Amino acid sequence: MEHRSHTQFCAARAIALIALALLFAGCSPDYPNCDTDEDCKVGEYCVNNLCQQCRNDADCPSGQSCNAGACEAVAGYCTSNSDCGAGEECQDNRCVAVAQSVAPKTDNTPQACTIQSVYFDYDSSNLESGARNDLSNIADCIKERSIKSLHITGLTDPRGTEEYNMALGDRRAQAATKYLKSLGVTAELSYSSMGEELATGTDESGWSRDRRVDFKER
Repeated sequence: MEHRSHTQFCAARAIALIALALLFAGCSPDYPNCDTDEDCKVGEYCVNNLCQQCRNDADCPSGQSCNAGACEAVAGYCTSNSDCGAGEECQDNRCVAVAQSVAPKTDNTPQACTIQSVYFDYDSSNLESGARNDLSNIADCIKERSIKSLHITGLTDPRGTEEYNMALGDRRAQAATKYLKSLGVTAELSYSSMGEELATGTDESGWSRDRRVDFKER
């Protein structure tokens, strides 16, 4: 009888120990404390026995990083230029400032007028319409720049005698001088002839450039 009671006691004790073990096995640490990820909420991780939102950046959504167990937005994060502000571009998922191109300044300062040569027909000192237009522009330039003195030199192509060409160059210079005065030019005008001395042409194309009057400011 005594032996049976001892056996029953041992069996009851064993059952009690098993039940106690099962009881402790079914208990979990109080949240946010944990032993494994299963002790945490969905989407959380057990890190150092504490439930956290992330372990590292890989656990966070795009554009966020893991900071002290919490996912935080990354400052300046972008996926395209439209996510950035004015003057910025999206480079390696970060908005960075870019150098702005500056258009070169345009010089709107009016350019000073220049006085160009006036040309004549072959063996002529007559002022054709083109020559008169050029002299009119020269008269405007003299007035615009307040030129005080101007010397006019008559030139010819190499054909003809030296004496004839000197006289022809003189007539051309005189014609230009008279026309400028008729346009109201009050600057001191002087003239002379060099005839064919400065001629460089060898055919009609070059000779047409030899038949002219040149102007020199003084």
